[in-house]
Amino acid sequence: MKGPESSLRNTILLVVALAVLLVSSCSQKKPAAARAPVSPGAIADQLRTAGLDIPKSDVSSVDFNLEALDGKTVTLSSYKGKVVLLSFWATWCGPCKQEMPAMEKVYQKLKGKGFEVVAVDMMEDKATVSAFVKTNGYTFRVLLDKTGEVGGNGLYAARAIPTNYIVDKAGRIAARKIGIDGPEWTSNERIAVFESLLAQ
Repeated sequence: MKGPESSLRNTILLVVALAVLLVSSCSQKKPAAARAPVSPGAIADQLRTAGLDIPKSDVSSVDFNLEALDGKTVTLSSYKGKVVLLSFWATWCGPCKQEMPAMEKVYQKLKGKGFEVVAVDMMEDKATVSAFVKTNGYTFRVLLDKTGEVGGNGLYAARAIPTNYIVDKAGRIAARKIGIDGPEWTSNERIAVFESLLAQ
């Protein structure tokens, strides 16, 4: 039979074990609160503050199929559920080259949250574009619009480049920007826009 000292010792050990369990369960970090959605009106104000043009009414993005540098065919609709910065550009375009480092930085900052940069090169050969992307270390998706049917001649009317569109999670055009005047893509104003759209 166990003596009173043994029973007391077991009781103390049980109390200590329960106390340790309670402390460890209370000390666990609570999950971070999700960012509250921003109203469409507030997002429109953010877009204007960021120097972006917004459509007068809801406009859905037009789907397309283009070849990526890795040879795969990519559709814009495959990015539904993500926020996309859709950029029409070319390696010979000075303003395009000027803004692309900021695009890479914002992509690295937000890609883990559902943000994508899709850069559509306008009517250049694959070797030229591949060499440019490799030299500059860009990691976002680059597509080839070899005939200009998606950009310059039709769907997205990118007659001047860079022409950039922001596509929301639902596949709607949230904004457009032609040229590079205004804040950079890494500015607080534009990061706020992306984060608000990501929270929707």
